[in-house]
This record gives sequence, structure tokens and C-alpha cells, in this order.
Amino acid sequence: MSFPYETLAPVLKEHRHKIERSLQQLHPFYRERLANLAYKTVLETGVECPEKLDVCKEILKIFERFDRTTERLLPMSSYLGLQPWQFADRSLKENRKRWSRNAKKVRRNIRRYLNIPVPEDVVEMEFNSRKIARAQSFIVKETKAGTKISAYDCDQYEKSIRRAKFWLIAKLIKHSSIDVLSYKGFFLTFTLPGEFHDSSFEGSIEEIRYRWNKVMEALQEEGIIVHGIKKIHLHKDETPHVHATLYCNPVHEDFIRQIVWKFFSNDEEHEDEAFQEVYDDDGALAYILKDFCLEEEETFCEIRFIGLKEHFLTFWDHFYERNYGSSKMSHLSSNRLFKARRLLEDRKDQEDLKNPESILFLLQAFAETSINEVSKWHINLKHLTLTDEWKTLRIADLQFCIHGRQNILPKTRRTSFVNPEKRQFSNVFSILIRENQEGAIHTFSPRRECVDRRFLRIRAELALCRARPPPKPSDTNDRFRIISGEREVLRRPV
Repeated sequence: MSFPYETLAPVLKEHRHKIERSLQQLHPFYRERLANLAYKTVLETGVECPEKLDVCKEILKIFERFDRTTERLLPMSSYLGLQPWQFADRSLKENRKRWSRNAKKVRRNIRRYLNIPVPEDVVEMEFNSRKIARAQSFIVKETKAGTKISAYDCDQYEKSIRRAKFWLIAKLIKHSSIDVLSYKGFFLTFTLPGEFHDSSFEGSIEEIRYRWNKVMEALQEEGIIVHGIKKIHLHKDETPHVHATLYCNPVHEDFIRQIVWKFFSNDEEHEDEAFQEVYDDDGALAYILKDFCLEEEETFCEIRFIGLKEHFLTFWDHFYERNYGSSKMSHLSSNRLFKARRLLEDRKDQEDLKNPESILFLLQAFAETSINEVSKWHINLKHLTLTDEWKTLRIADLQFCIHGRQNILPKTRRTSFVNPEKRQFSNVFSILIRENQEGAIHTFSPRRECVDRRFLRIRAELALCRARPPPKPSDTNDRFRIISGEREVLRRPV
């Protein structure tokens, strides 16, 4: 036997009118679960026949755990989305996104406070089903064959593209770290203490990000270079935890463990599971990305790359889409871009790449400048065989250079043209001319002709200036200007 919330509402209104008015804004499903949770809690204390007042007091204790943001946005727990015909309006679409984010945030915190598993949340399931139905009913495009493409289909296609992009970059990091730098791979699992399981989701996610950033800052201060991929995922009670694949120099393994246990001390008790060596690198990457950009359900999964430059994903999009004229790629030569593109496209099948460890070095994608210096010798080698004695010694020298902070590879200064258009053509046209000669000439010939005309005009004017005789002595105080090939004398004002 349990008390329905409607029978408890008059008692709550009599003792705490403001709290009862706030609880009325909750969805009826959450109100009933709150009443059942309070009733079970009273039974666990040893009371055989709980009274309404005892259950109401327990409801007040549970409500006191709610954070202020969740309490303020309680009406958003009943939000289930707009109608399908309202999907096309841009202003309503932006409001719908904001309302959807707030509603999901409030429902997640309510589930955490009331101990409701995600599959049992009827309100969230109904919201997701309405969202999918609304996207499927909105037709974005209709092909000539009569096939209708909905917003849901476009969203699933973008998710598959994003998932493939993250998988490719993760494999490139693995090959570059293990095959070239001779790093060792580890799989990390870090959790938060028990008190964060009862707090708000925003507080727990902020805490775990803060602890991870402290670990990275401590390693950076000591000059330890690490690469990898990090994922923040949720437990069944939606408390965040970290999974990561970390590649580092085996010499620094003990020091990295000390830094990690300093900020994640609760995981030190089960060290073998929290910090373990990876023997199957592809399997570890597959576990990291197994729930990223799922096709059916929406789950919180935040993935970041470790050791790469800031905004590397934007740079990769320009490179992958052949947008070589972007300002993000101006620091790379045409030779680097051409070789990296050839290595990316020269595939035996859809999964394997030929010499994948070279691509990130060619693109200078690493945040540490000393790592990018490896490309100065590596890009000139077609194949890298670690069994070769000379190349193995060369890698050892570079390892000492990188981790010993000694710059034995002098930097070369890259010259650039004064004219930005001419500089753009020199970088882009030389690459496109090799892959599609006719298309490149057809696309860039009008601009090249315009630029060439301007250069020819300037060169003709300079030649005309050199061919003229020097001015007469009486005209030394005059100013000269060349207009249309004729000399014009401008007297100074008296």
C-alpha cells in the first residue's frame, strides 16, 4: 500500500505551501514516483504503517536535495516538443532547441534525485519518440526518382560521417604514437567519489572535467608529452566517468600514475582496472567509440583528442574537403598537403591506410612543436621500417630531442609572396593541376589571367619609367606622375 500524491497534496499544502506549489509544476509521472520513493524510505526506517505526515516530511527532505536551477526549471519537465508543422519556422526552431536542452537537463536531474533509471522514464521516452517522428515527417529534399529525404535521414547521415571521422583520427593518433614515437598504450577509467552521485549533473560533470584538466596541466608542467582520446560517459545513474586511451613514453609511466592518483584517489584501490596496459589497440578504440553518435538513441558522450592542436577538427574538415585555400592551412606547403592527401586516398580497403603514421606529421597536427619537427625527416621517406638500424638510431635521437627539450632540428623559415592571390595560386593550383588538370585550368584560368594582366601592367609601367631620360635641371623641383604612358608635370603651389 502506498499513498498517491493527490492524497498527500493537502497535507503538503498545509505545512509547506510554497513547496507544494512548486511540486504541482512537475509532470504527474514524477510526482507519483516521488510519493512512492518517500513511502519506501519511511518503511525502511521500521515504521509498519506510515502516516501521511511522515511521508510528507520525507518528501520535503528529498526536495531539499534539488539544486536551485532544477527547482527553477521544474515546469520544463513536462515539455514534450512542438508540433510537426512548427518545425520549419527558424525562430521557433531555435526556441525549440533551447527548450529541449533545458527540459532534458531538468529531467536528468530529477531522475538522479528520485533514483529513476533511464529506461523507466516514461516522459523522456515519449519526448524522444516525438522528436524522431517530427524529424521523419519533415521532408528536406525529394530526388528525381521520387525518394523523399527527411530531416531524420540527414541527421543519421551526419552522425555516420562524424563517427567515421573520429574513428579515422583516433587510428592516426594510435599509429603515429606507437609506430613512429615508440610510445606505450594504456586504458584509463576514472570515477568520482560517492557524494557526487547525489548531486546535480552539472556539478558532477564540472568536477570531473576540472580533475582531468589538472592532470593534463601537471603533465605539461613536467614536460611529459601524451597523446590519445578521452571520453566522458555516464553510469546507469547518469553520473559521469572518464574512459581514455593514453599513449606516452614508457619511461614516464610511474610518474603519470602518481599524478593520476593525486586527483582520482578513489580509483587507486582498484589500480589494475583503472590504469591498465593495452594489448589490443583497435579493441580499445572500438570500446571508446561504441556509443558515440548512435543511430537510435541519444546518450551523453563527450569525446576529445589529447595532444593535438586546438581546433584540429575544423582544420581536418578543410583538409578532407580539399579546401586548400583556407587560412587554417596557410602554414603548410603544397608538398605536405599533396603527400598527406595521397596517403589518405591510397587505401587498400575502407579500413586500412598506407603509411597512416605519416599523415599527422605531414599536417603538423600535434600541439607540441618538437613532435612536429619529426616530419622534417619523416616526409622524405617512402616507408619507415623500424628494423633498419640507421632509422632506429635516428628515432632514438629524435626521442631524446623531443623529451630532452633540445632543438637539434633547425627551423626553416618559409617565404611567402607579397600578393595574397599569387600566394594562394602557388599553393592550391600546384596540387589541383596534378589530380584534375583540365578542371583546374578551367576553374582558375580567369583569375590567373586577371592577376597576370595586373602584373604585366605594373611591369610595363616600371619599364617605361626606366626608359625615360632623367629630368632637366630646371625641373628638379617638379613632381612627375605616369598616366597612360605620358608624363604629366605638377608644379608646386606658389
